[in-house]
Amino acid sequence: MLAHAKRYVALLLLGVGLSVAPAYVHAYKISGASGIPTVLIGDTIIVNNGAYSVRFPYTTTRMFRAGTPKRGDLVRVQISNNPRLKGPFFKRVVGLPGEEVELREDRVFINGRALSVKRLNPADFAWAPKTHPIGSIVESEDGHWITYTPGKGPQRNHAAIRLASDQYFILGDNRDDSYDSREFGPVSVDCFLGKVIAVLPTGERVK
Repeated sequence: MLAHAKRYVALLLLGVGLSVAPAYVHAYKISGASGIPTVLIGDTIIVNNGAYSVRFPYTTTRMFRAGTPKRGDLVRVQISNNPRLKGPFFKRVVGLPGEEVELREDRVFINGRALSVKRLNPADFAWAPKTHPIGSIVESEDGHWITYTPGKGPQRNHAAIRLASDQYFILGDNRDDSYDSREFGPVSVDCFLGKVIAVLPTGERVK
């Protein structure tokens, strides 16, 4: 009898989980170049929309905070009242609340100290099509790929800015071709719709 009850509860919980999961885990197709080389145009990314705040399924009503964005998170963001942003987009969390963020020739400084970088061989990224604008430099910045061409990006320098207690500084991994916090400023955690948990290479690759 007890084993039967446990089996029933397990099936019930599984059924609830399967019915709720689609409200929080979504797939999106990448249409912009700001995430290159991490994600290419045409790639599919899987997003956990409940990573930072949990809403009632299929509504915009928030129930509670679920987590805190970390440096390096690739996030889905939506900013209202910006004519250049027609809908949600994806960026990398670089600066955290209370930190001072500065960029000097594409190098990110947090509280006066540069984020750790490791130079990578651009030849190892030959699988990216020529139509995807990878810069002449490819690096691992704090564990994540970035690319840029020295002296090219108009926003390669950014004066030091101190983030408020609820603000984050977000950047595209393609530093030469990204509209991000260097232009529209820091963003509130309320702008974060979810966290990328997987990238599927459905976009074009050179074989």
